[in-house]
Amino acid sequence: MSQLVPQDTPTEPEATNPEVVGLGETETSDVFAALSSRTARSILSALYDTPATASELADSVDTSLQNVGYHLDNLSDADLVTVVDQCYSPKGNEMDVYAPSNGPLVVVGGGETETEQTRTAIDLLEFPTTTSATSD
Repeated sequence: MSQLVPQDTPTEPEATNPEVVGLGETETSDVFAALSSRTARSILSALYDTPATASELADSVDTSLQNVGYHLDNLSDADLVTVVDQCYSPKGNEMDVYAPSNGPLVVVGGGETETEQTRTAIDLLEFPTTTSATSD
């Protein structure tokens, strides 16, 4: 640990390809349940901008810390967000830093064929990745 109290939230996680979910897929019911709330969608959207702690998210989406915790649990259960780091508050409390689990989320309003066609099309696209290469 180089710092006990980081000044900023840690750097953004590596970019990944979009995740494609189809309306007809049974395994996506958790995703749709978690995203049924406007607050949850606001939290996820904020995390796509930058990783954040629960208290930063509460300020960002103008809701209570308890409400953010509830939605983070649901988003985590749906595998939409994950803990990417921990940092310490000025009072010394350890806080989890959250970020999206995957790349952008693509919802396909079609059957299995359309969902698979969309996955194939996205797999053919090139998406930028974050590298941590340094030059001497």
